[in-house]
Amino acid sequence: MSSNNLLPKRVTIEFTNHCNRSCPRCPRHKMTSPQGYMNPQLFTRIIEQLPATTVIVPFFRCESLCHPQYAPMMRKLRKFQQVQFATNGDNLSFMNVSAILQGCTTFSLSLHEYKLPIQTNMPLLFRLCRQKRIQSQVSILETDLPKECKDKFVSAWQNCTERVRIYEEHSHNGFGSSDKATMDNGEPCHKPFEDMIVYWNGQVGLCNHDWNNLTELGDLNEQSVADVWNNQAYEDVRKKHKDGLRRTLPSCRSCEYYTGKMKGELYE
Repeated sequence: MSSNNLLPKRVTIEFTNHCNRSCPRCPRHKMTSPQGYMNPQLFTRIIEQLPATTVIVPFFRCESLCHPQYAPMMRKLRKFQQVQFATNGDNLSFMNVSAILQGCTTFSLSLHEYKLPIQTNMPLLFRLCRQKRIQSQVSILETDLPKECKDKFVSAWQNCTERVRIYEEHSHNGFGSSDKATMDNGEPCHKPFEDMIVYWNGQVGLCNHDWNNLTELGDLNEQSVADVWNNQAYEDVRKKHKDGLRRTLPSCRSCEYYTGKMKGELYE
């Protein structure tokens, strides 16, 4: 696995770690970092350093639509070829929907209870996504989906969206952990070689499963994206992954992401 890229291929930018919900199984309850909102000027400075080919993920840990400047920030992402956004859908105002349709290429609705399309206001948005050639998805945790309703759920949502995802409960502690421990195969995870995570305060962390930034890698308030991506801290992490020592990193100690379990069942 090569780390010769001068810039990350994929950047997750956290608009905010505030959320309008308090889902009991969400690892945000174990989040120890302070809460806040990304400064729009910092956001602009970050994206200006990235080429249009960078995959942008404008959400992490909580609900991006809680950011008071969500719409104008989202519109600034129009230059990027891939912008992947997910939301619980609670704060979908006209302005926010307009920004989503202008700014993203992939839209995902995260359901937190069993609902059919007819019980939501989402079918119209999904039709608009289709017209705009925006890929769409509905996802739900398997424990929130009654087994006897699974076929009906998948069939109904497939009429609205391009993909339905049913995934196992994971990240109990916010570090990609699961109840199903597996033997480590020693293969390096791709994330340190391709992905960058930027928390709302400009701090750079290792992975979108690290909700408490246990492996600090830099600060984009003071450094450029390129400087952080190519610094010694990142290189040390990559070396540990290459040498089969990723379990020595606090952020990777209990992570099961590399097993592929977290993708869940996909219906397309």
